Amino acid sequence: MHNGTDNKGQIDRLAPNLSVEATFQSSANEGIVLDLLGNLHAASDITASPSQFQVVHRASSRLDGAMSNLALDRTVAAPGSANLKGIAIAHRAGLIFAANVGGNSIEVYGTAAGDVATPLASTALPGNAWDLVYNESQDRAFLAMTNGTVLVIDNYVAGDFSAMNARTITPGDGMAVSNLHGIAYRADIDTLVVSDVGDAAVADDGKIYVISSASTAQGVVTPDRTLAGPSTLLGNPVDLILEGNRAFIAEKSNDALLVYNNIFAGESGDVAPSRVVDSVKPEALVRDATVPLGADVSDIDDTRIAIEGVLVTSNPPLMGEPDVVVLDTDLSAITRSFTVGGSLESVSVNQLGDVYLTADDAATPSTGMLAVINRLGVARDGGMFSLSRDRMVSGTNTGLVSPKGFDVADELGLVLVTDNGDPAVKVFGAQAGGNVAPLYTTPLSVAPWDLDYDPDSDTLYVALVNGTVAVFDDYSADRGTGGPDRIIVPTIGGMPVATPTNLHGIVYVADRRALIVSDVGSGANGTDGKLYVIERADRADGNTPVAISIDDGDNNAVGNTQLGNPVDIAWDGASLYVAEKSQKQVLRFDNLFDSAGGDVTPDASFAQNNPESVVLLPDYLAPMRDDDGLLQSNP
Repeated sequence: MHNGTDNKGQIDRLAPNLSVEATFQSSANEGIVLDLLGNLHAASDITASPSQFQVVHRASSRLDGAMSNLALDRTVAAPGSANLKGIAIAHRAGLIFAANVGGNSIEVYGTAAGDVATPLASTALPGNAWDLVYNESQDRAFLAMTNGTVLVIDNYVAGDFSAMNARTITPGDGMAVSNLHGIAYRADIDTLVVSDVGDAAVADDGKIYVISSASTAQGVVTPDRTLAGPSTLLGNPVDLILEGNRAFIAEKSNDALLVYNNIFAGESGDVAPSRVVDSVKPEALVRDATVPLGADVSDIDDTRIAIEGVLVTSNPPLMGEPDVVVLDTDLSAITRSFTVGGSLESVSVNQLGDVYLTADDAATPSTGMLAVINRLGVARDGGMFSLSRDRMVSGTNTGLVSPKGFDVADELGLVLVTDNGDPAVKVFGAQAGGNVAPLYTTPLSVAPWDLDYDPDSDTLYVALVNGTVAVFDDYSADRGTGGPDRIIVPTIGGMPVATPTNLHGIVYVADRRALIVSDVGSGANGTDGKLYVIERADRADGNTPVAISIDDGDNNAVGNTQLGNPVDIAWDGASLYVAEKSQKQVLRFDNLFDSAGGDVTPDASFAQNNPESVVLLPDYLAPMRDDDGLLQSNP
């Protein structure tokens, strides 16, 4: 991030050799941090107090010359702040910590918050922190204070963000002027590296301190290594990051990036950097924090993936009851619950653990919305929707009338939504918020209910209420121009499925090249639901035989199947979970592809009032990564 007179808000993405790969113009200018999907969170004091954040969609892969885009990026309010500088992220908890210079505090926000965010918490400090680093596995925050000390807060999140029992480390180098700015931590060797700008008006008094035993150090300490002097080129080293033993330093007054190849070893004193790279007014640095992605939750085919829960929405729930619950996979008990509010429709979750829900706006008929609930996929038991953590995509610009099913495509950073009230697929940036228009819209001639996007083949399958499936090949490239490439018409005995037929839930199983769809039949009939398996769906077109049909053969009775209005389905590689609304049940059918079909009894069931949608929660959601770059396993 740059913050000069002529390059305020310019973000450069650098190659391993530190050459500029791409330049992106943001609307922020201070501290930056990346989440594990490559979205960049950036603090800004460009506007008058209070400060704000910008979340930049997939900054790790943004094209050279790109600008901020309201359809992709979002602005996050930071009310109560004075001047936000350095920021850190708790990846598993989904929290942003921001140093509030001028306000003597650390401000805490949810990573999914939107343009009307409020602070989740505010940590009162004995002075101003310029930057901080957070070690999530130890729940410890290290704060670089402008009074020349490092404040260490143990049990930061568990202790409700209080600094009452914080320890102070004072690097003792005998210098009177000290003004700490950048800070980085290597947990495996328990060592801090901290930058000191000294007098901000002086361009040659900067220093770097290396402090070992940082987790227990207290009081005045002698740094293991201190770098200072004209050869270092340290004047105003405003930020630094670590990559193994290497330190990268943003040297603002001397317009350079400085690299020390082994920051933890060697002599103190006037030691020249290993490398100097020209960079005009660099303000903040961050390493690429993306990690290898697992399968999107709609694309789970591998039975070795552990499923930690089944998240179910109710529409409506019983009076006074939560509208979201998480069940165990045995469908024997509720393990967590949450209340969103509104008329909830479909649900999905991204790999950060943020849950996405479509809903109808009861206060404004024919206006739909998309809610994003911070880390509900892994936590928030007993909680409620909160503007400090969560956001809405809503308003006239969204064009959402009656949104139903959708898919979160993490690799693309997109959310694909079916609109039953305005027949179309509407595609939004996954980081968008507020009253934002879709990136693009694919009109449909028949109302849709649900969809499934297969990222490997770039194919979109859309379940239509007339009993057919619209298929769009090369979807992210073509965006559905010209209409569906194929229409799959399920047939039984050589004839299209008899009316009433009304497809709702849909899953494409890539390793079997098969579709699983649910058919509610007549929405007014609570006993005529069915499930179909359609093979060779990757090339099917027109009349296509149903390979497996779960159906009791009597539309006037649910039979053993318990299928009346199966409004949504989820697949774990072997078992199919069904939100069966009319019978008020969540059902599980095991070994579906081995079934002979017919009047099959579910292998498990759970009584739930009006289940509307269901999604599985794999164990790889919300991985924990500390700011030292070391990926931690989930607890």
